[in-house]
Amino acid sequence: MSFVRSLFLAGFVLLSASLQAHPEWREAYCIGVIDDEYVFDFKVKFDAPSYYVGKPPKEATIAELDAVMFTPGRLEAAAASAPNDFLRGTRVYADGALIPLELVGFPAAAEVRAQSKQQGEADRYPVILTARFRAKIPRDTGLIEVVYPATLGPVITNLRRGMDSQVLMTLAPGEKGSFKIGEIHFTLGGFLREGFTHVCPEGWDHCLFMLAMMLAAASVGEALKRSLIFTLGHAITLSLVVTGLLPTVGPWIEPVIAATIALGGYLAYRQKPARMAFMLVPLAFGLIHGLGFAAAAADKFQDISTADLGKLLLGFNVGVEAAQAGIIIVTAGVLYLLSKARLEPTLLRRVLGLLIAAVGTAIMAYRIWALAKGA
Repeated sequence: MSFVRSLFLAGFVLLSASLQAHPEWREAYCIGVIDDEYVFDFKVKFDAPSYYVGKPPKEATIAELDAVMFTPGRLEAAAASAPNDFLRGTRVYADGALIPLELVGFPAAAEVRAQSKQQGEADRYPVILTARFRAKIPRDTGLIEVVYPATLGPVITNLRRGMDSQVLMTLAPGEKGSFKIGEIHFTLGGFLREGFTHVCPEGWDHCLFMLAMMLAAASVGEALKRSLIFTLGHAITLSLVVTGLLPTVGPWIEPVIAATIALGGYLAYRQKPARMAFMLVPLAFGLIHGLGFAAAAADKFQDISTADLGKLLLGFNVGVEAAQAGIIIVTAGVLYLLSKARLEPTLLRRVLGLLIAAVGTAIMAYRIWALAKGA
């Protein structure tokens, strides 16, 4: 019984952590255009409160965000110094030479507060606003390089000049991104990395779902097959939304995603495999999870052609699948080691499945409550 109590204690700790988790943070992203006069105009959309805290969006806690937003005078003080700090941290190079930047627009404290209030109490973070810059580029420039403030965290960047040159990349904090004028190329490595981190370590709810799928499978091969079917469903709805063929869903999708975790845990608890049903379930759940991710990602890809977007979606979903396969293999290894310790594997799977079902149900209830509170 001590082993079972330990499992339930671990589930309680996991549940407590999930209910105190950071809000739905979003990466910064930039769209930059060089016009016929070689004026480089680019807009950086970022989470203003986390920037004022001085941390990347995924590291700023709710308590820190509340402190900067609601401590009298603190938001105004942070907003007063933020434009110059942002300008100093943003650099543009033309063929290696630093180019002077003009700050055209930056969100003021009143704008940040008004946007947060408009979003509602339950969804007051993140507050995505725009900083706009302009620079004059020499006409004979062949290579543009950009660097963003490290506080922004990863920045998805889309730079282009007319129809003959474009680059799309994800830049890590402090990383210098290169745009060679006259070439169209896409750095898919960043999107492979983003797909992987979407699951591990950022998507803890995604990890729970894949763990449930593994626990309900009769073998590692079957679990990997379900993972592929899930990714297929994920890719279908993500592609349809970001290409405009489906509308972007609202926040109601979040409790539905939590419900899939609860149901996945319940199926693992039952330990009654039904081959056809267990192939259709991952597909349906993948469609739902794809809708959830697309709600946050659609506007980042708004200016990308369908053909180029297909390349990016391929990279992202390959990254997702790699992370899911890793979870399955690691889980299989842990279950094998525990079976060698004379723990009955079916009972272990059922206990873990029950824990996941309980956590998923609690997360669903919490998200429904948050939606109702913000309505």
